[in-house]
Amino acid sequence: MTIPKKFIIEGIDRLGKDTLIHEIQRTFGHHLVIHYSKPPKTSFYSPTDNHPAERVHQEASFRTMFHLLCDNNYPNIICNRAHLGEYVYAPLYRGYTGDYVFELETSADARLMSQVRLVLLVEDFDIGRHFIDDGNSLGGIETRRKEQELFLEALGKSHMRDKRIICVTDQTTGEFKTKAAILREAVS
Repeated sequence: MTIPKKFIIEGIDRLGKDTLIHEIQRTFGHHLVIHYSKPPKTSFYSPTDNHPAERVHQEASFRTMFHLLCDNNYPNIICNRAHLGEYVYAPLYRGYTGDYVFELETSADARLMSQVRLVLLVEDFDIGRHFIDDGNSLGGIETRRKEQELFLEALGKSHMRDKRIICVTDQTTGEFKTKAAILREAVS
């Protein structure tokens, strides 16, 4: 079994993305972690006729991400929250569409990126008992289902070759699966 050296870890808030990344590093050594978040307010990027400054910023950051993922000189990279999150959060919270991320995948020849694994963490809302609303999630508890549906839709549209969906909810207890079990699913 060949373990991928590059990962994109996606999913709604509070599903263990940081924990999975820590476990990958603990088990397989150092990986450069690039954490994408909501676009900052900056004067560097200006709105264009068609796009707000936030979108211009995000597009530039994801173009850079794909260049790094394609470059074999950078073998161990983990992208924490990336372009699929833009597809989800841009229309819900920023007022523009995130569909352009699939054009970026096409431009980067994502179908050929055999060394990159795209992992989507999901929860089972029917039995899950592990979510705690700390007030820091982007949309709050009332939008989690819609956000997850959009992540699943985005994964289906993605041109990435190696894609995994990992349900972090233990089907017996409704709590989180163990770190080891989630790691196993991510790297096997």
